[in-house]
Amino acid sequence: MSRSVFALGRHAFLLLLCLFAVAPLLWALGTAFKPQTEVYTNRGLLPHDPTLQNFIYVLGQTKFGHWFWNTILIATATTVLSLAIAILAGYALSRYRFWGWGIYGNTLLLVQMFPGVMLAIPLFLIFTKLALVDTLWSLLITYMTFALAFSVWMLKGYFDGIPREIEEAALIDGASRMGVLWRIVLPLSGPGISTVAVFAFLLAWNEFFFAYIFLVSDKNYTLQMGLYTFINQFFTRWEYLMTASVLTTLPVLIFFFAMQRYLTRGLIAGATKG
Repeated sequence: MSRSVFALGRHAFLLLLCLFAVAPLLWALGTAFKPQTEVYTNRGLLPHDPTLQNFIYVLGQTKFGHWFWNTILIATATTVLSLAIAILAGYALSRYRFWGWGIYGNTLLLVQMFPGVMLAIPLFLIFTKLALVDTLWSLLITYMTFALAFSVWMLKGYFDGIPREIEEAALIDGASRMGVLWRIVLPLSGPGISTVAVFAFLLAWNEFFFAYIFLVSDKNYTLQMGLYTFINQFFTRWEYLMTASVLTTLPVLIFFFAMQRYLTRGLIAGATKG
């Protein structure tokens, strides 16, 4: 009896935590369908007079489509390039011992220790000299800097768990080292690669701080900078801001739920293998 009561209380507590976490999302979704007059008068989650005018305005009267394209471009490039580099680097760290092996690995971890705000000014000065300020290249380089450290170590831990005997058998049969990596190691590392892909994509999709510093003209704005344009000096268009936020979140939710099974498997495997 006491065990049942304890389980019931635990589930009730977890349910309250979930509601606390989901409440802001529900409020944003409800506000997206509220007319401007209801935003300040209706404090409930559900609008009294639902409208689609906010979506029509955001999609038709703003540069949301251009912001969306810039963000997709940056997130996709960051994901693909991070995967390509992390796979080779992680495999090298897992299978080879070379001069500077420890220094290289520890340097990757050191990058993760520095907060982004600490690197903002040095990166801005470097990009200014390279004429990369107010370009998407500056964001791509910055996002890859932060994504690669996690990606390399994540894949290294996954590669460590793959038996070397499988690769040795393939090498004896005449396969090249790159052939072994492409035909044997990568198919066995699907969950780990999926985890790295999700991490890199979400990092580039949600990042605001560096976009705010490096981007000047609205032609290069990402979605996060586009959302910021709805916040003015003296007032905020909450209905448009929440509408754009919902539209920004939907692709990420779809992508996350589609990859959730692989993400969970990859995180567990990467944490236990080694």
